[in-house]
Amino acid sequence: MDKIEVFDYIEKAAAVLDANLVGFTHAANKLTEYLETTFGDIDATVGVTSRIKSRDSLKEKILRNDLYRDTPVNRIVFEMHDIIGVKIECRFFKDEQFLYEKIREVFCVDVGDGYYSPVGKKAVRLKLDTPQPERQKNGYSIYRIDGNVTYAGENYNFELQIKSLVNSFWSEIEHKLIYKNNRLNQSDNMIRELLKTTHESLSGIDHQLNLIFDRVSGNTISNQYEQLRSMIALGLNEMYTTIVKAHTGIAVSISEYSEAIVEYLLTGSSYTKNKSGDSLVKIVTEGVSRIVAEKNADEAERIIRLGDGDNYSGLIINLMEWMRNIDYSTIAIGDKIENIDVRLTGVSAEIAEIFLKSINSDFYLNTFFHIFFSLERGTDSEDFNDYIEYYANRVLAGKTQEQIYRTLATLTELPPNKLPLESTIEMLQSKP
Repeated sequence: MDKIEVFDYIEKAAAVLDANLVGFTHAANKLTEYLETTFGDIDATVGVTSRIKSRDSLKEKILRNDLYRDTPVNRIVFEMHDIIGVKIECRFFKDEQFLYEKIREVFCVDVGDGYYSPVGKKAVRLKLDTPQPERQKNGYSIYRIDGNVTYAGENYNFELQIKSLVNSFWSEIEHKLIYKNNRLNQSDNMIRELLKTTHESLSGIDHQLNLIFDRVSGNTISNQYEQLRSMIALGLNEMYTTIVKAHTGIAVSISEYSEAIVEYLLTGSSYTKNKSGDSLVKIVTEGVSRIVAEKNADEAERIIRLGDGDNYSGLIINLMEWMRNIDYSTIAIGDKIENIDVRLTGVSAEIAEIFLKSINSDFYLNTFFHIFFSLERGTDSEDFNDYIEYYANRVLAGKTQEQIYRTLATLTELPPNKLPLESTIEMLQSKP
């Protein structure tokens, strides 16, 4: 049975994209290189990235917006305004406007039809006659500017976005939870309301993160650590509460579990390491007592900034960079966790057995590990083994054999939902 004509259209459009992909890629690379050279040295800029719309995204957009009705198939990819997407990423909300004004300063030559180019570079044009930022359908604002670039005699359209780290992070969450997850489309209203709360919390994180950058030299190390831990815990709790609600239909509090995961992320996870292989937080916390004893202000400043300009503010940026690439739609809240290969021995293996005994019978313990596995790098088995080693080191460090036996006995008596909590770990640490 023959398909309707629209499917023939979108297949031909995808073929045109394939045939011209080299040109689009070169144009995007040249554009990115120019923007990076021009705006990359501005302190507020984090980076410049670009992408070419994929075949699937192209087909989806043609169908969703009825683009096949009026545009010749051989021109559709050239006339689509966002076939190339370019993003200038900055630190904070306030930096978005700052960078927009810098762009207006650079793109100052009127070349007609609302487009402006830099002096001596008419090959790159931005449409700057429309109000910015734009109001999106979801109610939030975005700096989104249409442009085009001439490369090898062909004009290529692109869309330039200016996004803070929090807004970039937020867009990934929304895109993956709503637009890329067909299971949740029927619950859009509920999910969007929950996402609204998440966005509000992330806005608070942006504000607090901004304060850390502005006042880092005036804060004590311990205060920076507490601010950082609170911010990440808040963001994790809001985000994963939304995911748990979406999967179960039940609103539950996971704040204590978020706090426990954050403590691990900051002190034991792989992506908080610096070039020497040590945790950034470990470097800071180990230096605190020495700084206090020596009252060495210069050394305190060095440790606050951690050598290469990294500090707690940089650490949260790295964390958000990674977290926004997580595919949240695949987190199987409520599913059994199976095939965990325990590669531990001795007391650590005994602790692993205590956790595994209840991992599929206790909702909160099961949810804790689903969240944990989604955040760490390795397989579920690798991450589980790493966590148990971290847990054993914390609750058993410095104890005699007799004290270790008593700690294990206490562990077996605890309710499963209490096992991973930070309050439990602290209680076991202090148990004689």
